[in-house]
Parts: sequence; C-alpha cells; structure tokens
Amino acid sequence: MNKKKGFFLTFEGPEASGKSSQIKLLEKYLKQKNISYITTREPGGTKLAEALRELILKVKSNININEEILMLMAARSHHINTVIKPALINGKLVISDRFADSTFVYQGYVNKFGILNAKTLHKKILNNFLPNKTFLFELSSSQILLRLKKRKNKNKYDKLEKKFHNEVNKGYELISNNKRFIKIDASKPIDSIHKKIISHINLLI
Repeated sequence: MNKKKGFFLTFEGPEASGKSSQIKLLEKYLKQKNISYITTREPGGTKLAEALRELILKVKSNININEEILMLMAARSHHINTVIKPALINGKLVISDRFADSTFVYQGYVNKFGILNAKTLHKKILNNFLPNKTFLFELSSSQILLRLKKRKNKNKYDKLEKKFHNEVNKGYELISNNKRFIKIDASKPIDSIHKKIISHINLLI
C-alpha cells in the first residue's frame, strides 16, 4: 500500500448480510500481512457519533426523518474529521461497516427523504467525501428474515417486515451502478466470500 496515502474501504448491504463477520476475518488477514489498518462503523466511530447511534437505532424513537438524517450527517462529519481522515493521512487502510451509502438507501430511498436530497446534503455538508471502494453484500429478503430470527439483540430495522428489506435491496440496486461498488453474493459460504474479498483487497492496496 502507498505509505503516503491511505485507502478508504466500506462494507454495505442489508441487515444480516454478514458484513461484520467478514470485517473480522479481514482484520485477521491484515494482521497476518502486517498491513496498517483501522476498522470503524457508522453510525458511530467516535464517542459523539456512538451516542447519536444509540438515539438513531433505538427501537422506540420519535425522531422524524429530517432530524434523523441531520443527526447522521453530524455524526459522519465528526467521524470523518477525527478518525477517517487522520488515518488516511497516516497511510492506513480504513475499513468502515457502513457509511454514506446506508444513508442514501435507508433514509433517502426507504424513508422517503429522497436519494438525490440525501446526496445533495452529503455534498454540501461533507464535501462529497466518499470511499475509494465499497463491498456491497447482496442477500434476498427471505434469507435476511431467516438470519434475523436467530439474532438476539435487534435494532429497529431488524424488527421490520419483508417489505422493508425488499425496499432496502431496491435502494442499494439504485445507487450501486458505478465502478466504486464490488458486489458480493452474501448467500455464499463464509470462506468463499472471504477469499473473494481478499483477492480484491490485494488488487486494491
């Protein structure tokens, strides 16, 4: 990896698509290869952003969509300026479990704020700061619901019906038609997915 410039990589996808598990496997690989990296998540990544995450993902929440998206933008701004950019300046690989694409899909498309409106806000507030590459995990709604049944700690999105997960998948389909996205079949075996990710990582960094 270029020591003078880091690389920003995100993992995106619907609920229960296996992103977090693959990030953990990737961490092990990067440690073995002595590749300098940090992992983070959204909403979150800083004390301020984690506090906002708790409010945003509460099962019972009375915040409206405008309030929610502004909270996300505030959390993301703090995350970028205090964690992501400093790590990139130091030449590290930055891996984030979700980033702006989740906002474009969940708040923009599914919750009707508008994908274009969400992207415009991202451009104005965050200077259109985006990852270098994004792994997009794709999983059918039926498989999502089967996996969620096994999940003990559920956030507000985990408790929603099939229609919601269909819309999330549709949202990702709408925003992912560009070269930044590397699509992953999340129904494949864990080891198979890991190998595919590693093969791409080796090309990217």
